[in-house]
Amino acid sequence: MINITENNVRELAKRHGTIFFIDLRIDYAFKLVFGTPGNEDLLLMLVNAILPEKGITSVTLNPQENVGLRKEARRSVFDISCTTSKGEYLIIEMQYKSQDDFEDRMVFYSSFPIINCLRSGKLDSYALNPIYMIGITNFILPEVKENDNLINQYRIRNVYDNNIEFTDSVNYVTVELPKFTKPLDALQSPSDEMFYTLAHIFEMTEMPQKFAGSGLEKLYELCSFANMDLSIQMDYVRELMAQVDERSRLRTARAEGRQEAINEIVEKLRQSGVSEEVIASITPKQ
Repeated sequence: MINITENNVRELAKRHGTIFFIDLRIDYAFKLVFGTPGNEDLLLMLVNAILPEKGITSVTLNPQENVGLRKEARRSVFDISCTTSKGEYLIIEMQYKSQDDFEDRMVFYSSFPIINCLRSGKLDSYALNPIYMIGITNFILPEVKENDNLINQYRIRNVYDNNIEFTDSVNYVTVELPKFTKPLDALQSPSDEMFYTLAHIFEMTEMPQKFAGSGLEKLYELCSFANMDLSIQMDYVRELMAQVDERSRLRTARAEGRQEAINEIVEKLRQSGVSEEVIASITPKQ
């Protein structure tokens, strides 16, 4: 647990002076802006940027915590869960750091709307309202065939004939932010402006002038670090520092693993009779 005090926040601002806007790629910030009651208009803009073909006109936030059918079943807390005016169930997760099993996590989360129907007794037939499990990532998904598409959508299809769809009730949508490479002057649509904001707001000092009248003014106002209550600033800094610590830990682990591998190779070379002079000449300097 990272303990953050008011002095920590002020000292951070004094030393760095760079937190103008919070980083929406961090799930705490993402939930704060898009998952807070009263901000459904911003959530609707995000949803329509991801699923423009659906023509969604309104969204209603759902409880974030979900539990399995049995008392001892695993609980799950979504970043954002909402229902559209057409009854479609959307789950949206923001994932900052790479996670090898993220796709399986998406499948796991997509089961909860079905479980909730069973628990509420509303499932009087097996017909399901469409479920969209949306994963926004700050990395390229490692276990999915890579392409240049920012947004990819997956459904259950026939293995032998991809044109045959088994069901359209469960949909998996990925938004891989590193694939969004358009510069500010190349943005052409509200969707472009939303994805540019998600990817770059933490680097900005003010809202781009071309966004005036776009509806994003409220988002930038909410993301302004200076406008936040101290308690929210402290929570955000705590999450930010946790991300920094995790990245540092991973870098250290990689460096230690690399050095361990080098040591093993050196030992094998020695056992094979290679001279210390030769070993020293081919071993990377620490």
